[in-house]
Amino acid sequence: MSTKKRDVGAEVDAFCTKCKIDRRHVIATLKSDGNINKVMCRTCDGTHLFRLPKGDGKKTSAKRPKKGAVVLTAADLAKAKPYAMDAVFKVGNIIQHAKFGPGIVLEVRSDGKMEVGFESGGKTMVCRSAPK
Repeated sequence: MSTKKRDVGAEVDAFCTKCKIDRRHVIATLKSDGNINKVMCRTCDGTHLFRLPKGDGKKTSAKRPKKGAVVLTAADLAKAKPYAMDAVFKVGNIIQHAKFGPGIVLEVRSDGKMEVGFESGGKTMVCRSAPK
């Protein structure tokens, strides 16, 4: 299957080998025949060989996003602070969790817990309550 000829800098859907899912990419280089060679992911800024999206032409089961699932941009990831159980977080904070990756604080509860949205879905995490 041949890919359409495009221009460097144009956007294209591709499978990201770093994020491990289909994402929007920018064409970085072309082959001598004009087909796409390398692309850069707009989410993780990773550059890799072009791969067709997994959803193209293949029979897959339609998966609904899990409750609380979020998608963060590269700009969001730059603001992420490391997750720690004894840290104080506010709604809207971007966190970086060692196991679940980047997430956004959706709710902070008074019982010392918070709801965090990750790409894989929502999780309840422990946090220190903010002083009143």
